[in-house]
Amino acid sequence: MTRYLSKLYQNCTLVCRSRELEGDGQNEEECGGREREDPSCSLISFAEFNQGAVKNKCQTVREVFARQLMQISGLSGDKAVAILEHYSTLHSLLKAYEQCPSDTEREKLLSSIRYGKLKRNLGPALSRTVYQLYCTKGALS
Repeated sequence: MTRYLSKLYQNCTLVCRSRELEGDGQNEEECGGREREDPSCSLISFAEFNQGAVKNKCQTVREVFARQLMQISGLSGDKAVAILEHYSTLHSLLKAYEQCPSDTEREKLLSSIRYGKLKRNLGPALSRTVYQLYCTKGALS
């Protein structure tokens, strides 16, 4: 890893920059670019990186729900984000399940949610899996 990073940044001027300044005009494509002789590359400080990587940092209910969803096989980050756009917390999803008149409709509740650039549906199988995970009483088999 050290050799890779050394080679990647060998011809760059590295500039320490706070995350708060993200998106202020610095172009991320400059990092590792070889078009110019001495491109600059903005990186966060080690202290800021370390603080962001702490495992015990406070998480919002939405973040915890997203992490739970992404533990389901076949449920990617894009799919989790699409679900979160409709149901930002587990509580809101469970309330939506309660509003459905039948188990069949509960199983299909998430199937028509669109995700990703191609705007595909989540589909009935994944919708059923999420429903079973959160609404099955007792152990899952």
